[in-house]
Amino acid sequence: MQKTFGHVLAAHRGLGPGFDFLRIALAFSIVLAHSFLLTGNDEFFRSTPLWFAEYALVPMFFALSGFLIAGSAQRLSLKNFLLNRGLRIVPALAVDIVVCALIIGPLLTPVALSAYFSSADFFKYFLNIIGWIHYSLPGVFENNPTHRVNGALWTVPWEIFCYIIMSGLMMTSIISSWRKTALLTAGFIVAGLLIQALGPHLPYRVNLVLGTIFVSRGAQLVFAFLLGILAYQLRDVIPHSRTLLAVCAAIAIGAVFVLNSSSIETVPNRIIVIPALVYITTFIGLTPVPLPSVFHKGDYSYGVYLYHDPFLQILIGLAPGVFLVPETGALALYAIGICAAMAVAVISWHMIEKPILGMRKKFSFVAKARGVDETSEPNILPVEKPAKA
Repeated sequence: MQKTFGHVLAAHRGLGPGFDFLRIALAFSIVLAHSFLLTGNDEFFRSTPLWFAEYALVPMFFALSGFLIAGSAQRLSLKNFLLNRGLRIVPALAVDIVVCALIIGPLLTPVALSAYFSSADFFKYFLNIIGWIHYSLPGVFENNPTHRVNGALWTVPWEIFCYIIMSGLMMTSIISSWRKTALLTAGFIVAGLLIQALGPHLPYRVNLVLGTIFVSRGAQLVFAFLLGILAYQLRDVIPHSRTLLAVCAAIAIGAVFVLNSSSIETVPNRIIVIPALVYITTFIGLTPVPLPSVFHKGDYSYGVYLYHDPFLQILIGLAPGVFLVPETGALALYAIGICAAMAVAVISWHMIEKPILGMRKKFSFVAKARGVDETSEPNILPVEKPAKA
């Protein structure tokens, strides 16, 4: 009998043994990509095979998210599902926004503090907590190649959108039907193809709205999320096959050389490349991969992703002569920046995220499956462990 994803989940009591490795590896890889993009190495980054990191890494996170929360959605009430997501995402996000606005900003801005604290940009920055993204604080990082305080926040609205989609799937019971999910996913990608083809003939505002939802880079994340859900629903059918993994890896490698960075904003390539990335993501997540002991003490991936951009920006501002050297400066920034991001992530986990997660104890499958307290449960960016197969 062919081993399936479902067999692997069942053998590990419903817990994917490689997801701990996968989420921290993705987070660290994103920091590396941003080290190049924040130091003005955009042209170099996007003209080399490195460009594929920008294409693949965040969609892999969203595929991981879709696969893992599909299990939660099938066993939790809508109320507990939303509470679960809110407790995981909002506290650390709120702390990040507050620290940037009230500590980092005032310390680094050349603007008079009276003007800083009365600026509209200062007040708008707090809207990030509810997913209305604003990147600027008065005068902050104005001499850096990129002025955004935290460019990584761009995924937050799409994360919220995916939770809205999942809520709809739960309320309509589509989450229990792979056929309906497959139809929805196919409809989403077909809509993207049509809108991209018809875009020039549509009214500007209509094209802007529909293009954002169905065509943009964010739409790429939604497609990966939906495929992740579908992969979980079909876990007892999809083979856990090294041959299929090799085929998907070949597709990804081929995409590196056949496509280019502009393909992030186009739909047709997604039909082939994103499913391959979803399979690779799920396969690795279901494969035991050893991790250094430090990563068994908490889930630091969310903190690394959430906090790394401001600290990379601080380092650039403090030593532009070191970190803005073409190409090599980005590597130096990464070497120091990943340590800073990891340190802050550890503090965030133990002082903010872990205590808050204790509030989820009464409906945590993972805590029960592991026989440990809920607060020791590691979580991915942005969601939780798979439910029992």
